Amino acid sequence: MNELLDWMECIENIRQERKVRHKLKDILVTVLFATLANVDDWVEMEYFAHYHQDYLKK
Repeated sequence: MNELLDWMECIENIRQERKVRHKLKDILVTVLFATLANVDDWVEMEYFAHYHQDYLKK
């Protein structure tokens, strides 16, 4: 898992800094875990992130 997180640090973040609310790495990890949990769309992904937010913050 640490290797995956280290690799994600190398991904270039081209977003405008003043508009960023979440780290790109956090978004990618959430999308990965939600996809593995058979989440189908962005709305479900948001529910997934809220439901598992304590675990995802670790």
